[in-house]
Amino acid sequence: MTPGATTVRSLVLHATETGNGAEPRQTNQRYRDPRVALEERHLQPLHPGSLRLQMLRVGICGTDLHMTQRDPLGFVRSSAPASIPQQGRVLGHEGIGRVIATGSDVTRFRVGDIVAPESVLSCGACRSCRSGAFNQCLDARLLGMEKDGLFAAIADVPARSAVAIGRLAESERGLQMAACLEPAGVALLACRKTQMAPGERVLVFGAGPIGLLVAMMARRLHGAALVAVVEPSAYRRDFAAAWADQVAESAEALEIPDGGWDVVVEASGVLANVDAVFRQIAPGGRVALLGRGGQALRIGAVDHMITNAISVMGLRGHLGGVYERLIDLCLSGVLPLDRIVSSTMEGLERLRSVLEHPDDIAGGDCKIVVKLAD
Repeated sequence: MTPGATTVRSLVLHATETGNGAEPRQTNQRYRDPRVALEERHLQPLHPGSLRLQMLRVGICGTDLHMTQRDPLGFVRSSAPASIPQQGRVLGHEGIGRVIATGSDVTRFRVGDIVAPESVLSCGACRSCRSGAFNQCLDARLLGMEKDGLFAAIADVPARSAVAIGRLAESERGLQMAACLEPAGVALLACRKTQMAPGERVLVFGAGPIGLLVAMMARRLHGAALVAVVEPSAYRRDFAAAWADQVAESAEALEIPDGGWDVVVEASGVLANVDAVFRQIAPGGRVALLGRGGQALRIGAVDHMITNAISVMGLRGHLGGVYERLIDLCLSGVLPLDRIVSSTMEGLERLRSVLEHPDDIAGGDCKIVVKLAD
């Protein structure tokens, strides 16, 4: 950014809103004909309590792809909460940046600090936040979805949502790992909430970044006796083989362990996967739903569910000290988060090019990190 500049280059998503905007519809029923553009946007005055970041690295999430993909009717594929105003929405909720300015009442950060913003912007004051359930904040706003995000040379974020990445900032590898903190936080929370334990059998649907990270954590952090991954993409199956005992194109091709699966993590967004393996879930088994596809969840084996006390839970976010724990695990060598990175690119132009062809990524790439500055 040129000193004294008043504009900043940003990657902006535009879409056509259908209806009057007042109906409580999901994103994939509300916005259609998505298109991305690189634009110069005016820098606004920095609000109290905010940080202004020069973005160093950003990661492309499946949600970013789904916001730029079209279904057969032209609607965006993502069902996650989103708001796209007439001027468009700056995408991006994964990344790290260097603090270049602080709001008037910010005391915890200084210019020059390198931080990772959390993507669920909680209010800190509602009933859920006061009870410690920050991921379920009643007034949460999703960065890059309901508030302008990180796919820009400069981004403003609330200071309360930023975490200093410490010694990870001292090496190129550390910066790559830090760029993966957001999906890793989602994966770590899923492992925690399912109470994944040593000796258990874990089945993961989807070898995208979050699915891969769940498999990595099941193996390296929680001592799973068996990890299996189902993924239709051969490219991604090759990635998953590093952390899985079984990798298959479909659940039918897996060898079912004696006693069944203790934990099933659905990270692909294809909710029919859950019903397909439900009778294979062990007594006391837990199912975590992470992938959003706007589909209905149907479970035919309800008697099996009741008899065996099987739990099904939806999970979102990574708040509550997860980033700090992940940074420690990265620095200790337990979690090599950078090993899920399949491509590193440079510049907003390359990022725009990727998001103009989102269908090419799912089968031929895994985790893409984009370098925006040194």
